[in-house]
Amino acid sequence: MQSFKESILKAIEMYNHFRSPEANAKLVEIRENELIVDFEGSFCRTCGVYDYLEDLIYELQQFADVEMEIKNFENRGLDTIRVKYAVKNIRKAQ
Repeated sequence: MQSFKESILKAIEMYNHFRSPEANAKLVEIRENELIVDFEGSFCRTCGVYDYLEDLIYELQQFADVEMEIKNFENRGLDTIRVKYAVKNIRKAQ
């Protein structure tokens, strides 16, 4: 059984495997009800940016039974977006 942090790291690894070099995710911090991740890359900043940020939720759901949503996001430089995810429910680790 994986811990929630291990599940997050595995999800980020898979995310980066399939979306690099356009987008790369990096774990910044895990809080009780919040997950903070930086996304770096040349991904589209207009029409598709939300999709890139939301895709991490779907990757994580492969490794943990979790409900999450994007709480907010902000630009942190030319090629970086910091995202705060609200962790609503972690039912169990798979």
